[in-house]
Amino acid sequence: MIEVQTSMGIFEGKAGQVFLTYDQAALDGHKYFQAGRLIAWSVAHGGPCIKALDPSLYQLMCGQEPQLEQFDCSVLPDPDVQSRAKRILQCKTAEDLSALQQDLGDWISECGVPGIFSATIGEIPKIYSYVVKHYIFLRTAKMVNQFTEGMNAFGKLWDLVRNNWIAFLPCFTNMRTPLTKSSFKAIFKYEYSPRGTNHREKEEDTIYSWELVLNLIEDKLTELTFEDLLIFITGADEVPTLGFPNKPSIDFYTQEAGVRRLPYASTCAMTLFLPRGITEEQELHNILNQSVKDSWGFLKV
Repeated sequence: MIEVQTSMGIFEGKAGQVFLTYDQAALDGHKYFQAGRLIAWSVAHGGPCIKALDPSLYQLMCGQEPQLEQFDCSVLPDPDVQSRAKRILQCKTAEDLSALQQDLGDWISECGVPGIFSATIGEIPKIYSYVVKHYIFLRTAKMVNQFTEGMNAFGKLWDLVRNNWIAFLPCFTNMRTPLTKSSFKAIFKYEYSPRGTNHREKEEDTIYSWELVLNLIEDKLTELTFEDLLIFITGADEVPTLGFPNKPSIDFYTQEAGVRRLPYASTCAMTLFLPRGITEEQELHNILNQSVKDSWGFLKV
């Protein structure tokens, strides 16, 4: 999803609050369609969704009518449009309106608001909302349509989204909340040895230390985060929209005498391997932290 947002040239704006670009070459090259299809494929196969569309744009795409009178124009990607939208918002007096009509009247009219020249001060909030709607949605209507066609090419997913837009809001907009200890633990299962064995006893020692390390993370007493661990173990920086296809797991290995083997992970199997018999919280924290830091730049998707 990071690549879809950054390398295809079809999105612009602040990270986590993007809009579709107005790019006719990209439209002719069916890039908006490709992006929509890639996102639909990812969601259908248990992968992440985009989680980056501006909430107002998302609602408009779903046939809703958000309160654009309250739209924050500072998130618009074009500084010139930002400035003009702000100028409309600052129009409070008859003198302001006269100056606005003279300076920006033609531009506002081209945004689909020819009534600017006969408008009153009381109509300014509605005019502002019309200009915002034009810029973020109507201007790029063909791009939006191609994007949603791409999503519908994979199981009519956009039709499902449109009909259940509130349920899908966390999938398409940036509503991510940080992982907590309880939500992080719920992701995993444990591959213990049979009860009564020496291995099982040592595994339980390690898991006790693991719990203490998770406490350190939750209390922010370490630079390590739950997201860091999730990336290290699964290769994903968040839990996919439909959950992981198989439950990630924590398994164990035995340290050989005289050998210091760091914890390791298989992102294909989504398994974290911890050494048996770790009884000190700080020891497990240190080797986990080293393993995660040594992997940065390689596992992120």
